[in-house]
Amino acid sequence: MLLKLSVLSTLLILNDATARTIDSSNGSIRANSNMGKKLMSKARRLEDGDADADDIGWMVNYDIKFDSCHAMTQYGEEGGGEDSLLYTQRIVKYRLCPSDACSSGCAGGGQYVADMTEFVQAYSEYVEESKEQACEAVAENCDCENANDDDACEAECFSDAGLDYCIEAEGEEFELDRYLECAEIEAGQENNGNNNGYNYNYRKQNDSCPNNQNNRANYVNEEGELQFFAGMYCDSERGGKGDRIFLGSFLDETCSYAAPDITYKCLNGGVELPFSASTGESVVKDDCISCKEIDMNADDDGGDPEVLQLCEEPYERAGKCETGMEGPYYIRELECDFIQNVESRFSSGRGSNSSSAVAWAWFFAICTLGIAGFAYTLYEKLHRKNVNLAA
Repeated sequence: MLLKLSVLSTLLILNDATARTIDSSNGSIRANSNMGKKLMSKARRLEDGDADADDIGWMVNYDIKFDSCHAMTQYGEEGGGEDSLLYTQRIVKYRLCPSDACSSGCAGGGQYVADMTEFVQAYSEYVEESKEQACEAVAENCDCENANDDDACEAECFSDAGLDYCIEAEGEEFELDRYLECAEIEAGQENNGNNNGYNYNYRKQNDSCPNNQNNRANYVNEEGELQFFAGMYCDSERGGKGDRIFLGSFLDETCSYAAPDITYKCLNGGVELPFSASTGESVVKDDCISCKEIDMNADDDGGDPEVLQLCEEPYERAGKCETGMEGPYYIRELECDFIQNVESRFSSGRGSNSSSAVAWAWFFAICTLGIAGFAYTLYEKLHRKNVNLAA
């Protein structure tokens, strides 16, 4: 009886939904229904011409915004060597928001997930190109024709414009690109001998250094060598909220197993690792960045605006959830469940203690063992019954 009532209720609900969507008098789809609105939206795009599912020209009306980062332990050949096949997979969740709504909730925007390395590489390239354009624009308008020292005059122009990064510093600059992918830390190579705080006796003076004479035996590899790596990680891996990406030191070539925080300083004479947690500066900011490419040094030829590479490159391989967006010709929603599950899985644990995660792990472990025990008991009963019947 209950089954019949359930089926009847379902049929009534479906019939009501169908009535709201389809006009029974002529079998047409109502324009004000959800299906009708989607079809009308597609029709408008077809009327506009150049309806190409791969066309990304719509992005020029959107801003890109970093939302969060996440890390998951995976098992596979990408693992950290012969001793372990476990490695950490890191992803970034970002948004494409209508330019007039990016800073006010991102209404009508899409959600995306991308590989952390790929996203940050594109972001880093954008930052460097933006800096170069800003420096060139100031230099071109800096009047140093009658100056006694052209370099000093130009440096003053940069400083007045708040662009101190344009002033060339003495010595070897830190190369962020090197550590966007996990790479070995070359001891003593960064900032060596340039009167910038390098202390050759730092590791000898600090007992916490893994390369200190008292500790090095705990960190040598099978060849008896000290080998440390540096790369990116999500701050949620170390108790953060998942809203910042830092550089850190690691013990393995996949940057999955953390080394002591002080490692880089010990290998580089007390010089701090830029973009590390101790500096508080994230590799990626959460600012709204227009996807319309603007070249401050180019003339406006009146042509169609181009899409910023930062928006284009991650999008090609990103998981997409574009429900409710008006921009894309083809709304992609296949990855919505994955993106929402990633968000719900990690958001509740942001900034909280790991005890809740451990509790849930034990809960599922106990449930799994309980189900396994029940299944085995049931099997034994059925097996004995079959034996008795056979006898």
